[in-house]
Amino acid sequence: MIKNAYKILPLVVFIILWQVYSTVVPGQQFYFSSPLNICIEFYKFFAEQNGLHHTIITFTETILGFLIGNSVGILLGLLLWFDKRMAAISRPYLVALGALPIFALAPIMIVWFGIGIWSKIMMAALSTVVIAIVQSYHGAINADDRYIRVMKVFKASRGQIFKTIIVPSSLIWVFNSLRLNIGAALFGAFIGEFIAAESGIGYIIIRASGLFNMGLVFVGCIILMLMALFLSAIVHVIERKYMKWQKAEAVSGGE
Repeated sequence: MIKNAYKILPLVVFIILWQVYSTVVPGQQFYFSSPLNICIEFYKFFAEQNGLHHTIITFTETILGFLIGNSVGILLGLLLWFDKRMAAISRPYLVALGALPIFALAPIMIVWFGIGIWSKIMMAALSTVVIAIVQSYHGAINADDRYIRVMKVFKASRGQIFKTIIVPSSLIWVFNSLRLNIGAALFGAFIGEFIAAESGIGYIIIRASGLFNMGLVFVGCIILMLMALFLSAIVHVIERKYMKWQKAEAVSGGE
């Protein structure tokens, strides 16, 4: 742990310089707040403003949208391996949907699902589904042909090839999509709260910015970053568990 202490050194230096700057230069706390003020606002947020409730709301929206979007996207992307024609047909639609700003879909989601939690969940899901489809499909089509040919020699069915070769080989692409989609899910949930919400971290940030409370804005940003780090850590743990076989294969191949 001591060996890794240097990793937080830039952050410590930045915080010290920030505090000194905001203290020495008149009027700068209005624009940039200060680390000390952020700590005070952090305490007030959880002690006086029901901060835990707002945090749980945003985290719930994010995690449910993340799970729904990735589950649907990964499943569709892997199934496209069975039909190359369908994959070719769906490609321009995926490109168009992926290029569409998720912000533009927020009013539609609110009309369909209301201003409650489900509109934010669906925003988070839509933010992740295209990346999950594309990544999992590329993982499926980039499986090693040598293994597929061996399976065909033994008269394996397409379903057996899919289960034995395609799915395990695509896992590295799937986990890459999960890491990419952490930020996308948070962004989708935040946009939903930005458009219409009565609770959540996005709602708090928008309200605080309207009151020029930069300290509370930074508190909201820090909470969002902590959520992203937490979800990233969970994905990392799951990846280490399910990718052991690939590391073992790489070692044996190197020998």
